[in-house]
Amino acid sequence: MKINKDLVDAVMMLSFIILVLIGTTDFENIVVKDVTMGVLGLITVVMVVLRGIQMRQEAKEPKEEYEY
Repeated sequence: MKINKDLVDAVMMLSFIILVLIGTTDFENIVVKDVTMGVLGLITVVMVVLRGIQMRQEAKEPKEEYEY
């Protein structure tokens, strides 16, 4: 299965930015904040794992030679 590097990078960056914004915001209900941060943290970890898998797949592929 081919993993789109740009999509994984974009989702990872977006989830990390939102995680920081939620972490610095005051919530009335701390449980909602904890659950939201947990879900976004899980998404970030999954994206890091997918990025690692993509890098391994890319390393196994033979390099293309260009003719000039």
